[in-house]
Amino acid sequence: MGKLDTLLEQQFKISTRANENPLVSSLGITAVKVLDNNADRLGWIIINLSANTVYLSLKSDVSSSKGVVVSPNGGSASMVWNEDFQMTGWEVWGVASGASSAIYVLEVVATK
Repeated sequence: MGKLDTLLEQQFKISTRANENPLVSSLGITAVKVLDNNADRLGWIIINLSANTVYLSLKSDVSSSKGVVVSPNGGSASMVWNEDFQMTGWEVWGVASGASSAIYVLEVVATK
């Protein structure tokens, strides 16, 4: 265990780990699950690396008219437990305005 892990354990009484792209690293024109439902997730960020617009939702019917818009070329969306409460652990769905739209997904989950 490194110093950062020790400080997190002392401050928050919890151990964590980060997961990169746990399910997908790109989106297309059909909705896909980006993050599974996980009651141990403390936070997440999704960054749109593509030139297309990405849409995110906590429901599978995400579309250009139902979801959070994530702008092209570096736009992002995120949730953290102490601001967004239970929604942070819910599944996240995504769709893009074009095929093969690269995204970067990072989640932090509790390990104890």
